[in-house]
Amino acid sequence: MPIPENVQENRKNARVLVVDDMPVNRTILSSMLTTMGVSCDLAGSGSECLELCRVNTYDLILLDHRMPDMDGVETLMHLKELFLKNRKETHVICHTADEGKDYINLYKAAGFADVLIKPADPGQLTLMLMNYIPDAGFTLPEEEEKKAHDEGELASLPDWLKGIPSLDLMAGIKHCDSASDYLDALTVFTASIHEKANDIERFEREENWPMYLLRIHSLKSVATLVGANSLAEKASNLEYSGSQEEYGLIHALTPQLLTEYCGLLPQLERLLVKEEVRKKPSQRTVLFVSDEPGIVGRGISRSLEDEDFNVLCVKDIPEVVLNHRAEASVMIYYPSGDNDHIRSISTMLAEMCRDDDKAFCLVGNPQDLEVARDIHDRDRITAVYPRPVNLDKLATDICLFYDMHSGCDRTRTILVIDDDPDFLHIMENWLSDSYRVECAHSGAGALAYLDRKRPDLVLLDHDMPRMNGEQVMQKIRSNPTNDRVLIIFLTGRNDREVVLKILEQRPDGYLLKSMPREEFLDALQRFFAESAASLSMSASNSSYPWAPYFILQRAKQLILHP
Repeated sequence: MPIPENVQENRKNARVLVVDDMPVNRTILSSMLTTMGVSCDLAGSGSECLELCRVNTYDLILLDHRMPDMDGVETLMHLKELFLKNRKETHVICHTADEGKDYINLYKAAGFADVLIKPADPGQLTLMLMNYIPDAGFTLPEEEEKKAHDEGELASLPDWLKGIPSLDLMAGIKHCDSASDYLDALTVFTASIHEKANDIERFEREENWPMYLLRIHSLKSVATLVGANSLAEKASNLEYSGSQEEYGLIHALTPQLLTEYCGLLPQLERLLVKEEVRKKPSQRTVLFVSDEPGIVGRGISRSLEDEDFNVLCVKDIPEVVLNHRAEASVMIYYPSGDNDHIRSISTMLAEMCRDDDKAFCLVGNPQDLEVARDIHDRDRITAVYPRPVNLDKLATDICLFYDMHSGCDRTRTILVIDDDPDFLHIMENWLSDSYRVECAHSGAGALAYLDRKRPDLVLLDHDMPRMNGEQVMQKIRSNPTNDRVLIIFLTGRNDREVVLKILEQRPDGYLLKSMPREEFLDALQRFFAESAASLSMSASNSSYPWAPYFILQRAKQLILHP
């Protein structure tokens, strides 16, 4: 049903301020609000929120609680003083993690009008807007549409599956978004029942409680995902008993969990089919132009090949270069020979990169580089690397340049770190249509991978044996060659103490394993869009003094058309 013109105008005039120190959370909320027709401003801290409120008037403020420097409660107190001074009260909603469900009354007692739990549910956000901006005429058509979608997907599931009373199929559909993805997740869950049940029974018998609780925590996450709610609840109770060191209770309750868990295998075993893991080949190409690459050129090629680039080496002959003009988004020129030849080739490459919007890098001896830069289009030169070349930095920069010139057309690589093979398999199924997925079963395996390659993003579990997620992140960040790697925690842990401890490490994001598939993929897509824009902007600051005009232009393009 079309929205009346007066309602459209009211929504357009409605203004919401989103305050969160996590860019991905700001992006998701602002996208939801924009889709609903509501204007919004963004703030990354309490102080920035206060500055915006001093000059603007808002109909509603969504305020994160856990922020550095000034948390949500302190920010709220300053806002109340500002509202009193301006004689205009604005409703402030606490936007907090899942653990905030247990403290809703406390938040309201502190002065918040309401509480919106992360990750924000579109229907719940709409209800908030309905309650606190009543003139905007919000309804819940999306919820009805989602309900119809879920019911349609549910109807397409096999009839025999609908006869298993211990599975909440609708919950599984909601988590996985489609019947086919739900069946994939359920197949992975089924394939590991025998092995995981044996592990749980063995660790309980040996009283190896750290490993026992890791297996129980993993089972809880995957059981929740597939809608095995009773099993997930039993696992949750056992996890809590372990945290309280009630080991006698664990011995008493574990047989009940194993009976229910193993009882699902004969009911689901027809799902077990052999699947092929899909891999997507690299399509990233760098054009390396040189008379004779030599040892430096070979080193550069190896360094870039380790980053999954295809390095195409061509002679510095104009007609040869022109034949390969369209094959790469980044060009590297290693100048040599007489000065006129160097200027000629450098001028040609600069003009090509200007016309085709490519990155143009120079590598070589300082005296030859000076000649190559002595051209009219020298502002088209993206970066200059005199010998001796820092190959790690060059490879990192080339990845950045490629991102800025190729945008989202290339296939990004995501490294998923989790000790649970079932969850890794599910992540491969969920992500492989849009990303190249690499998996590591341990922190040590992940660090070994990062010594060789650089992914676009790391999805990191928290609870792992021998080296937990916090320790893995600390080791990644302490390595200068990996300190720019983006890291999002993807974990089932949402208890307050663990969440706060993780956030102290300043990850690039924090997502729960219980997120529905559609929301999870949407969060990643938006995260990459905002990260690309941020990288472009950072490339234009003092840390990259050579950044030319095209980087600023590309940043604007990404911000306007993410």
